[in-house]
Amino acid sequence: IQAPIGSLAHEYSLLLEVEERVQPDSSGFYPFPRSEALYAFSQGGLFMMTAGSESGMNLIDVANTYKNIMGNVPEMIAIYYTSRMLRHLESLHEDGKVLHCDVKPDNWVLTSSQARNAVGGCDLMLVDFGRAVDLEKVTRQGEDPLRTLFKGSIAAEDMECGTMREGLPWGVDLDYFGLCASAFILLFGSHMEVVRDKSTGNWRLNKILRRYWQKDLWQSLFHSLLNFDLGSERNCLRDLRVAFDEYIDEDRSREIATHLNQLFTHLPKKR
Repeated sequence: IQAPIGSLAHEYSLLLEVEERVQPDSSGFYPFPRSEALYAFSQGGLFMMTAGSESGMNLIDVANTYKNIMGNVPEMIAIYYTSRMLRHLESLHEDGKVLHCDVKPDNWVLTSSQARNAVGGCDLMLVDFGRAVDLEKVTRQGEDPLRTLFKGSIAAEDMECGTMREGLPWGVDLDYFGLCASAFILLFGSHMEVVRDKSTGNWRLNKILRRYWQKDLWQSLFHSLLNFDLGSERNCLRDLRVAFDEYIDEDRSREIATHLNQLFTHLPKKR
């Protein structure tokens, strides 16, 4: 039982709104939790929702498991899970009109899916909507909800997007930063740190991409999302998702499936 009940009621009602706006794909897969019940008692409340899996394993567990068996997450696994994150965040923003505000590696839970492009039935669910904002409820009529901006800091210091760090208004770029941090932990096995490039003024990673990685894909992802502002291409998530999906051809899908089988052989059954 949790008290006070306000945050539970907020998440319960917001997930109902998301479920109303975001349709499952043709296979029936839905990448967010579903609200099931909210109970209010004198001493607090109880919120019931669907779970991504019985294990509760997330992307941090993926990185840690690979550290134990071979050192690093294979790049193809990082590419695959990044493509799923791009797809699901695009759906949350474009269809759900919701800003998650707490996208991070441990909020991407491993789940199963029969979606057409889900390799080996492996997918991700984005959880923990306790800080999420329903953009339709805070946007003036006729304005684009995804251009809505906020002031102040609501994120942990190391998860603040560039505009938030500088005291400027922020919006979807907060979720974009969280997606970058989630991809980064798959690539490097550590939490992401960013710095301002003195020559360009752009935000960039404080680590260098390895020369044998698909640098065009990763550079495009990190540059576009870390430096997103109102002048950026509105559909950058979609464009990045298409680029990642196109890279995952039939042969690479088989390679990903092999790596996933290895991962789930070593991944603990429960946290």
